[in-house]
Amino acid sequence: MPQNNYFRLSTMAFRIISTVLLLSGLCFKLSAGGRREEALDVLEGQDITLNCHFNNPRILRNNVLYWMRRRHGEVDNVAIGSQALDANYRIELSEGESRYDLTIRRSTYDRDNGVFECRVKEGSGSILHNTVVNLTVLIPPGSPQITPKKPKAIEGKPVELTCSSRGGSPDPQIIWYRKGSDEKLRSVLKPGGGRDELTTSVLTISPNKEDHGNEYRCVVSNRALRDGEKMETTVVLDVDYYPRITIGPANPMRVELGSPVALTCSVDAKPQVTNVRWTRGGRFIDIREIFTIPMATLEQAGRYICQADNGLGILREREVTLDVLYGPIVSVPNSRDLEVGQNLVVTCNVTANPAPRTIEWYKEDDPSFRQSGDILRINSVTATNQGNYICRAVNFLSPTNKEGSDRIGNATVAVRIRHAPGKSFVKLSTPDAVLDESVTLSCGASPPGWPTPRYEWRRLNTDSPLLVGGPEYTIPRATYGHEGTYTCQPFNRLGKGTTASVSLKVYQAPSILERLPETSIRSIGTTDVSLTCRAQGKPEPSVRWLKDGEEIIPIDGLYDVVQQQQAVGSNGVYTVQSKLMFQGSQRINDNQIMAQDRGIYECVFTNDVREVKTELFMRIKHSPITVHKENKVAFDKNENAVLVCLMQSFPNPSFQWFRGSTIIHRNSPRYAINNTALPEDVYSSQLIVKHVSDDDYGDYTCKGENTMGDHKTIIKLQPKGPPESPTDLYLVSVGTNSLKIGWEEGFNGGIEKTKFIAITKAEDESKQEYDCQSENPCVIHNLKEQTAYSIQVRAHNIKGDSEYSAPLVISTGVEAASIPLPDQVYFEILNQVVSFRVLSTNLHLVGQVKKITEGGNEWEVVSTNSPLKGKEYEEIFVDEANPNQIQVRLCAVGNELLCGPYIDAQKVDVLPARAYKSSSLQYWVGIIIGCVVAASLIALILVCCCRRRANSRKLKKKSADMEVSHRGVSSQAPPPPYYTVGRDNKAMDGSLQNGLEETTKAAMYGSQQPYGYGQNNGSLPPNPHNTGYMDNSYSNSNNGGSVNSQDSLWQVKNGGGNTGYDQNNTAPPPQMTPGSDPRNYQYDPMLHGGYGISGYGDYSHYPPSSPHQTPVPHQMQMPQQQQQQQQPLMGKDDGYYPPPQQGGYLANSGDPYASVQKPRKRMDHIDGGDYDVSGMPDPYLGHHQMVDPSMQGMNHDNQHMQQQDNKPQISFDESLESGYSTPNSRNRRIIREIIV
Repeated sequence: MPQNNYFRLSTMAFRIISTVLLLSGLCFKLSAGGRREEALDVLEGQDITLNCHFNNPRILRNNVLYWMRRRHGEVDNVAIGSQALDANYRIELSEGESRYDLTIRRSTYDRDNGVFECRVKEGSGSILHNTVVNLTVLIPPGSPQITPKKPKAIEGKPVELTCSSRGGSPDPQIIWYRKGSDEKLRSVLKPGGGRDELTTSVLTISPNKEDHGNEYRCVVSNRALRDGEKMETTVVLDVDYYPRITIGPANPMRVELGSPVALTCSVDAKPQVTNVRWTRGGRFIDIREIFTIPMATLEQAGRYICQADNGLGILREREVTLDVLYGPIVSVPNSRDLEVGQNLVVTCNVTANPAPRTIEWYKEDDPSFRQSGDILRINSVTATNQGNYICRAVNFLSPTNKEGSDRIGNATVAVRIRHAPGKSFVKLSTPDAVLDESVTLSCGASPPGWPTPRYEWRRLNTDSPLLVGGPEYTIPRATYGHEGTYTCQPFNRLGKGTTASVSLKVYQAPSILERLPETSIRSIGTTDVSLTCRAQGKPEPSVRWLKDGEEIIPIDGLYDVVQQQQAVGSNGVYTVQSKLMFQGSQRINDNQIMAQDRGIYECVFTNDVREVKTELFMRIKHSPITVHKENKVAFDKNENAVLVCLMQSFPNPSFQWFRGSTIIHRNSPRYAINNTALPEDVYSSQLIVKHVSDDDYGDYTCKGENTMGDHKTIIKLQPKGPPESPTDLYLVSVGTNSLKIGWEEGFNGGIEKTKFIAITKAEDESKQEYDCQSENPCVIHNLKEQTAYSIQVRAHNIKGDSEYSAPLVISTGVEAASIPLPDQVYFEILNQVVSFRVLSTNLHLVGQVKKITEGGNEWEVVSTNSPLKGKEYEEIFVDEANPNQIQVRLCAVGNELLCGPYIDAQKVDVLPARAYKSSSLQYWVGIIIGCVVAASLIALILVCCCRRRANSRKLKKKSADMEVSHRGVSSQAPPPPYYTVGRDNKAMDGSLQNGLEETTKAAMYGSQQPYGYGQNNGSLPPNPHNTGYMDNSYSNSNNGGSVNSQDSLWQVKNGGGNTGYDQNNTAPPPQMTPGSDPRNYQYDPMLHGGYGISGYGDYSHYPPSSPHQTPVPHQMQMPQQQQQQQQPLMGKDDGYYPPPQQGGYLANSGDPYASVQKPRKRMDHIDGGDYDVSGMPDPYLGHHQMVDPSMQGMNHDNQHMQQQDNKPQISFDESLESGYSTPNSRNRRIIREIIV
């Protein structure tokens, strides 16, 4: 084993040493020799050094070093060792630096462009090292050339473009581009391979129309060029392409029937086409590019083809469709005759392009009739179906390049139903006949009758007819003798219609009997001037006087009008004369003519027939009057100033100008004067001041003079400056968010271009300026709705601003849609008041009322500005008791035209109750009604009190028979118990449930009891006087038990627990009245088996008391006087008083043994009325007994014990002695039991 290990280790060591020696030799070999390659560029004429470096300097020893050059396949040595073989080459050998470099001076392409190799050889000829340098002598390429220089191509046929560049080292790169694009185009490059060779690049193009005119760019570059430097050239391609046809102006081409048509065929081709060819249906029709049709017909609709050929061998064509549009052409039968009861079917034939959107049937003079569809159907026709029926079709035409519109076609069919004429009527061609003019009476019937009826015309109270024939009767020239009543009656072979009549009145149009003269000349100051005109007419004409188109109102203090009228004959013809007198308080001395009386005067007569007039032109002689507006002008120095003087004068005036007191002559070199006559007797004189200087500023006097006198006015010449403030702002119109205002402009300062700025100030003090520019009036926008604004305006020019004008306060309007409608609109005939309710709104509104007067048919506005008062109900007075119709609407304040719709008012004699809130009259009516109701309640109370007193007096007489003895000893032991078979405690079974059936039983039986057991009704306080009584029952136990049974004590489970007035209960204790029992026992025996309580005498020695007995409240005590007056019905110890309205229930007249009178069931018990139980006190009282004054002497001790002792005590009355008597009774116990 040790020997083997030693052998293995020796072998591994040998292998490692051999590997190290081999790698060391290899590394030496590589360091001494090897091959290196690199590429270098040098510009021709520059020096360059080719490096040959060694890693091992020892290879330079005893070895051969040399450089050789290889170019064009030839190899030359250029250096051996340290000796260069060319004068331009130099060797740099450094053994220490291990380098053997070759430096080339003034390099040339022919000599140096090639491959240089540095080699090191050993003596054996093996190469220990070599460095290869690929040296390129850089020469820029020659300018590129493209052939052909003017390339021409045909669409679809390939064409080649060749770009070439001669020379250049290295061979250049040639790239093609399309102008406007940086994308290289695919081409074929063929390098030249030398400086003297041609390098080419071929670009092949398959051209189309879009290539025509394109510019192609050839870019040449190599490394001899500086960065970014390129050489390029371009060429434009000329392409012949086939025709492109554009046809139109639209496809399809839609035109309306009868309209001119122009079909265009535009051809784009190269070479161009000389003409085109239009065909239709294979037939040649035209060669022009624009094919026109003067008037399109339906036959000309269809396809049209345009062909074009430019000689390249391909014929191109396009087609266009001509669509001729036309409105509906409707056809129906002219007429259709039917008998009554037949069915009507008419078909409406419609042709149209495009197809009609709607086809409907209408009937003349019957807006309610309408049928959709092309077939008219009416089943079982009657005479009312006769008439003309119209088939109406509608389509929509939308011609090319025109706005679309509806076209309507219709046709009428006369549907005639054979029948006699119906109700007749007569109409006049004019409302009234006019003297000496024709009038026509027209007669008709509804239904009209078929066959066509004839008409018989008569005049009332004449025997023979005036005319038998057509439906019209014409009077060619009406006279007063034609007045009267005319009748007509239609008839045909099927019968006659009714007779209709019309009253014909003949009126006379006003005829002027006395006209005004055409002209009149008066002198100013003339007195007592008047104008007179006279006319005749029927009815009586009215007269108006107008001056310059405006009606003269006598109350203005300038004129007075006197009118006279007189009847002429008995036909109602009147002659009217009117005199216009120039007099009034506004005239000098009340009657002098003034200059402003100049003008055109018209006397106008009007009646129901027509209006006629006569005119006069009056001229007034007067001295000149100034009529120009401004008395100042403004011009700057060296300008020509123009001063204008306007005067009205008759006769015409002469003018003179003065500077101070110096007259200005026409021939002055610095002045010029021009005079002009204007309309309306106005004359103008202009003074021109040439080249204004400072001395020219000041006042100038213009004097006008005629035969009536003279007049002077002063005009001031001043330098140009800021404008004057606007004045007299006024409102033009109101919008919801805008206001339009105008103003009187002040002097503009001599500058025509004046601007205006408006400033608005709202209620919230917010301000806003608005530039009106030169607009007057001006619209101010962006305002708030229905808001008050204070508006001022200032003027502005280049010289400055004026002051603000005086403010104008106005409010914006409101949208009509936001104005509410009046609600609950009534017209109260009694007070002539319109009342309406206005819904809550923030808008400022007024009410407008219009009416149709009684007997009238026209609306009349009676109230246009009635502001709302903010009440729930508004009122507006109308001065008419019974108008035919009345309407109300609401409008915005300040704008009577901005309103909501009218609402009809309902006419009532008195306003409904809901409208009383806003009416002062209804307020008092409400007070009166309240007083009447209060008086009625007081009277009812008095009647009830009287009835109670009467019943009390009646029952007082029976009190002796109903006395109950209560003389028993209070300490007497109670009787032994009496047991019955069955359930002892009825409170424990289901009979305690309060139902309506049991409640009604209690009401029926309770009427027999002098004491009542109260029962809660759920909502009212417990009634202490309601106890049921079972007919003929004398059992001492409510549950059918013994006399001494305590089962009554358990009855509190259902009602007796609430035994008194609870302090926590908000319901006060009942007020005590005579006859009421203050005790409250919440148990109704009728609800628990129907067993009443009797035998009061058996328990008379037990004073009635309650475990919760408390003193009677002070307010429940009866007044002393009332207590003395009230008498008990029974014994004094009972203290019983009949409750109100219950005296009639004691049918037994107080006899406890009388037969029981069973009343019918009453619902009063449900309401908690007072019912009594005879003889038995309530041992579980919730309230104290009321002490009877009559009992104070006899039973004072008992009363004291009732107030002090809270223990339950029972008394009974022996007077109820009847029925079954038990042996255990100490006095007598009466048991009366009824088993149900």
